[in-house]
Amino acid sequence: MISLKQLTKVYGRGPDAVTVLDRLDVDVASGEILAVVGPSGAGKSTLAQCINLLERPTSGQVVVNGEDLSGLPEHKLRVARRRIGTVFQSASLFSRRTAAENVALPLEYLGVTPAEAKARVAELLERVGLSHRANHYPFELSGGQRQRVGIARALALRPSVLLSDEATSGLDPETTRSVVSLLRELRDDLDLAVVFITHEMDTVLHVADSAARLDRGRILEQGRLVDLLTDHDSALGRALQPQLSPAEPGTGSRAWYVTYDSRTVPADWLQRVSADLGEPAALLAATIQNIGGTSTGNATVGLASADAARVEAAFARHGLRAALRPVARSGGTTAAAGTAAPAAQADSAPEAPAPDHTLDTTPKEAALWA
Repeated sequence: MISLKQLTKVYGRGPDAVTVLDRLDVDVASGEILAVVGPSGAGKSTLAQCINLLERPTSGQVVVNGEDLSGLPEHKLRVARRRIGTVFQSASLFSRRTAAENVALPLEYLGVTPAEAKARVAELLERVGLSHRANHYPFELSGGQRQRVGIARALALRPSVLLSDEATSGLDPETTRSVVSLLRELRDDLDLAVVFITHEMDTVLHVADSAARLDRGRILEQGRLVDLLTDHDSALGRALQPQLSPAEPGTGSRAWYVTYDSRTVPADWLQRVSADLGEPAALLAATIQNIGGTSTGNATVGLASADAARVEAAFARHGLRAALRPVARSGGTTAAAGTAAPAAQADSAPEAPAPDHTLDTTPKEAALWA
């Protein structure tokens, strides 16, 4: 597991000092994927560099399997850092080395015998589904395949923690899904603690077990994904909910915004609410997902009933919270009284892209394997 305790990073001194990370406390258990999200400038990139010790924290601890890495001298840190595998935003592959040769890099730094390295590389490429691409160069691989090579390389030294630093940024949706699926599979097979840093809120729902919202260097909110999604006071939970454009309700009907308020909402809640109210409920939009075995989501429903208290009670009986919502119409949006519209995805703004090292591994990255 990995534990960050009061992790702080300050650049500069005196009046010019800038605190980029401010006393962060984060725990990620073995077999867990924690997604860290936040707007541009929140400190996500600095957090990634402090976790793998490419940047030394100003204070606080980075504890992996009970050992504080942040206080180790450099010669011991080189050994301890092998416990953390890192997948970068770009795959950071050497253009003149094949996929197999790129995966072998950490093993070469470590002085593993050629025979042992060859066997380990073959095992890793098989695990990420690229055995047939072992002798291909980066320019012959798709973006998703290059990321899979990067993941295989990150696992070369058998780490217990995997850090994914914007690893799906810039990939198309289908490729993103395949990389996310691979990360979850590796998490399960190898019992990894995974820190998944991203600005892609929709990806969080597919990959993470828990999430944390980072803003201006502070963790403002964190928790299990299903808890966040069913907590109506959670800004992160609201931001994680997909935002839909519902159809307009029929003449004489009003639109209700409905959210899951319980872990035991029946699958046929729409029919049950219709029966309770004695009128058909029109489904105008919905997104229902299974997160960790629990159904969560939101919907917009059209109802003719004018008795708001009765409507709210009917939904509440089935573990749902309902509130009148504004309905977009031509010429503008008119808000109904008592509207509780979903929060905007304020935390999903992308950070500025990192320098492109797709075809050249930097000295700092190489330090992870030395």
